[in-house]
Amino acid sequence: MHYSQIISLLCLSAVSGLVSGAAIALPALTASNGTTANSTASGTTGKPVFFHYMIGGITDAHCEQDIKDAMALGVDAFALNLDTVTASWATGTVASLFNWAQTLGFKVFFSFDMTGFTHPNQFTGFLQSYVTSSAYYQYNGRPLVSTFNGGASSFTFGQYTVSDGYKVELEQVMANAGHPIYFVPAFDDAPVTSSFFNTFPCLDGAMNWNSWPQNTQGNIVVPTADDQTLLTAARAAGKTFLMGVSPLQFKHIDSGNNWYRRGEQNLESRFGQVLSMQPDFIELQTWNDAGESHYMGNIWPEPIAGSAIVGYTKDYDHTGYWQLLPAFFKAYKAGATTTSTMYPTNGAVAQGTFWHHTLLAAGTCPGDYLGPPGGVNTAEDQVTAGILVAAGQTGLKAVVTSGSATLGTQTLNPGFNGFSFPGMTTGTVSVKVVNSAGATVVSGSGPIAVVNTAPLCNYNFQVVGLA
Repeated sequence: MHYSQIISLLCLSAVSGLVSGAAIALPALTASNGTTANSTASGTTGKPVFFHYMIGGITDAHCEQDIKDAMALGVDAFALNLDTVTASWATGTVASLFNWAQTLGFKVFFSFDMTGFTHPNQFTGFLQSYVTSSAYYQYNGRPLVSTFNGGASSFTFGQYTVSDGYKVELEQVMANAGHPIYFVPAFDDAPVTSSFFNTFPCLDGAMNWNSWPQNTQGNIVVPTADDQTLLTAARAAGKTFLMGVSPLQFKHIDSGNNWYRRGEQNLESRFGQVLSMQPDFIELQTWNDAGESHYMGNIWPEPIAGSAIVGYTKDYDHTGYWQLLPAFFKAYKAGATTTSTMYPTNGAVAQGTFWHHTLLAAGTCPGDYLGPPGGVNTAEDQVTAGILVAAGQTGLKAVVTSGSATLGTQTLNPGFNGFSFPGMTTGTVSVKVVNSAGATVVSGSGPIAVVNTAPLCNYNFQVVGLA
C-alpha cells in the first residue's frame, strides 16, 4: 500500500470521529516545522523545480504555510499526490491548496496515485475542473499531469496496450474537453529500458521514481543508471525527463511496511548528479511523506494522528535541509553542471546541515514487535554533512564529533562540500565550522542522542541545520 492510501485511511478515520577519522568527501561539483524559509529568487525562471506533495486532511492554515515555505525556497510547484477524488478530506485540502496557490502566485498540478485508481475515468472530471485555474502548472502551454505507478501491464483500460489506454482514456478525453495535457508519469511499476518511449509512445516525458539504491545493491552511492537510461531515451525520442531527488526511505508501520532504503551517500551525491545530467525537471521526494521518512518540508499532525508514523517522526524535523536547497535550486536553474557555485544564500560565509540515524546500525529494539526493518543491513553508522562556503573563502574546516570522540575534520572549499565520517557511536552528534584562527563560524548539535538500544527500531534521519 502506498503511503497516500495509508494517509487516506487515517484521514477518513479522523474526519469520521567511513575508517574512523577518514572522511568520504565528494568533489566540489536548526530549523523547526514552524520556521519560515528565507526568501530566495523567484522559482518561476529557469528549469522547473517540483516537490512531491502527499494529499492528507490538513487545515487551510497549514496549506497556506506549506506554499509560503515552498515559494521562499524557490520551488515552482507541488505535484499533488492524489489517490481519491471523492473523500472530503482530500478534496478539501486540494481546494485550499489551489486557493492559496492562486492568491500567492504559486503553482500546483496533479500526480494521480494509480495504487488508488483503476481507470482514468475516475479522475478526468476532477482534473477538468482544475486545469483552467491560474494556479495549475502548465508546460509548453499544456497542463502538466503525472502519476505514481500505472505502467504495469494491467493498466490498459480496455485498450490493446498500456500506452493506448492512456492515449484514449486520458489524453483524448482531456483533449476532447478542450484541455490537451502534458503527460509525464512516474511508472515505477514498469521496467526502465532504452526502448521505454517505444513501449509508451503516448507520453510527453517520464520520471524515474527510484531515487534510492535497491537493498540488493548493497552499500553504494545512489545510482544513476535508470536516470541515464530514461534521459537518453527521452532525448532520442524528443521527450522530456523528470529526475527525482530524495534523502532516504524508512517505513515502519506494520509487517508489510517495514523497510529501509539507504540514505547514506544519497542526497549529498544527488545534487551533483542532477547538475551533471541536466534533466528537464526535478522533483524532490517529498515535501511531506512522513510515512516513508523522506519528507523535506513540514509534516502536520492532522493526517498521521494516532498512527504508527508518529512514533518514528515525532521530534525528527527535516527542515534542516532548507539550508541547502535554495543554493541547489539556483544552481540547477542557472544551468550549472557542478556544485562548485552552490554558495550560501543567507549572506553568511558558511551554511549547512548534517544528518544521521539515531539508532546504531546493529542496535537492538527488543520491545518493538515489528523488529528491524528490511534493508537495515545497508545502513551505516556515519554522519553526513552538506556545507556551503562563500566564494573566495579559505581556511574553513568542519569538525565532526560523536559522543566524546572526534570523527574527523574536513577541509572546506568554496561551493558545496558533501562528506561523511564513519565511526558514529552513542551520544550527541555535533558539527562545527571553524576558521583559520580556530573560531567557530557556525555549528549545530543533534537534540536526539544516538543509542544502541531503543524501544523502537527507528532509522529515520535526524537532520540538523547549522547556525
